[in-house]
Amino acid sequence: MIKVAQVTGFAMKDLGELDREITKLSTTLGVSSEKLLNVSLTLAQAGLSAKDTKRALDVLAKTELSATFENLKDTTEGAIAILSQFGGTTVDLKDQLSSLNTVSAKFAVESSDLITAIRKSGGAFQATGGDLNELLALFTSVRATTRESADAISTGLRTIFTRLQRPKTLSFLEELGISLRNDKGEFIGVYQAVERLSVALKNVSGTDPRFNQIVEELGGFRQVSRVIPLLKQFETSQKALAAARRSGNSIDKDAATAQQSLANRIAKVTEEFNALIRSL
Repeated sequence: MIKVAQVTGFAMKDLGELDREITKLSTTLGVSSEKLLNVSLTLAQAGLSAKDTKRALDVLAKTELSATFENLKDTTEGAIAILSQFGGTTVDLKDQLSSLNTVSAKFAVESSDLITAIRKSGGAFQATGGDLNELLALFTSVRATTRESADAISTGLRTIFTRLQRPKTLSFLEELGISLRNDKGEFIGVYQAVERLSVALKNVSGTDPRFNQIVEELGGFRQVSRVIPLLKQFETSQKALAAARRSGNSIDKDAATAQQSLANRIAKVTEEFNALIRSL
């Protein structure tokens, strides 16, 4: 708590509400109060206000009880990346993390993979007008198909997103009858562009010279293994996008389910005892 006070500039007496929130979450959810304190410090260093830190803590504490999130530290870093790159407030964080939770539960992709994708390619994707759920969907189609590392896929997608909207690439595709511009001559966005390319190439063989030309134009020789599933597995992207948009409050549901375990009950008792000692 002293470290939090040093970072935020608040006096210890002004952090009483945060102290009570951590105690409440640790005793009602069975999440380590020490972990929650470390999360508070990270959020404070990221520039969140005391009010926003309190809101974010509630959501992040529940992810610790979900089977799809590996550890609270990485999830916190992912949450900060989401807020920084895709905007929104801590009020929206529950829906955003619920999207990750749902997609990772229904497809062959882990939440840690999705967080890596957000951190490495989220900025490039958002710059084209894309939203969080669309990025999760496109990444899932490649990861579930190739099983390459999340780091390699994310780096490759960042390259593809950049090349996809180059004037040279757009003109090249228009010569082949594939327009990725709207009526105003503006790029239509990555997700919509991949959809149009997927439809246009649906019946084109992988040995067709035109297909190979498009793949090389979009990703170069190094990104072939990511461009092909991105175009050929768009149906997976559509399913993942639908799942992300229907996620609801999946984090709340998982947290409620986790309360039934004996280990969680023991953790609650432990945190209640720790809170009692602190109070004394």
